[in-house]
Amino acid sequence: KVPCEDLRYLFGEIMYGGHITDDWDRRLCRSYLETYINPDMFDGDLNLAPSFPIPPNTDYKGYHQYIDEYLPPESPYLYGLHPNAEIDFLTTTSETLFRTVLELQPRDAGAGAAESGSLTSREEKIKTVLGRSFVLR
Repeated sequence: KVPCEDLRYLFGEIMYGGHITDDWDRRLCRSYLETYINPDMFDGDLNLAPSFPIPPNTDYKGYHQYIDEYLPPESPYLYGLHPNAEIDFLTTTSETLFRTVLELQPRDAGAGAAESGSLTSREEKIKTVLGRSFVLR
C-alpha cells in the first residue's frame, strides 16, 4: 500500500512547505495534493486534466511521448475557466500589439520640424517605446 498521506505531508510540508509563506497558498497546495496524491491515481482512474488520464507506468521517454500525444489542446476549460477568459486575453493582447505598431509608425511632422532636425529616427522611437514598456512592468 502506498502511504498517500505521508507523501502529501512530505511534498506539501517538508519539500515545498518552507517556500509557501501565505496561509491561503498553503491551503491551495494542500488541496492540490489531496486531489492528485490519492489511491485512485494508482488505479488509473484519475484525470490530471479534463479528458487527460494519468499515464501508465513507463520510462522517461514514454512519459514524454504520452504527453505529446494525449495532452488536450490548451484552452480555458483545461484550467477550469469560462471560455470568455480566452476572448478577453486575446482581445487585450491584440489591442496592445496594434497600439504598439501604431506608436512606431512614422508621422509627418511638417517642413518646419524637419528643417530644424528635431525629428527622431525610427530606431530612437522604438527604444523609447520599449523602454517605457519595461518600466511599466
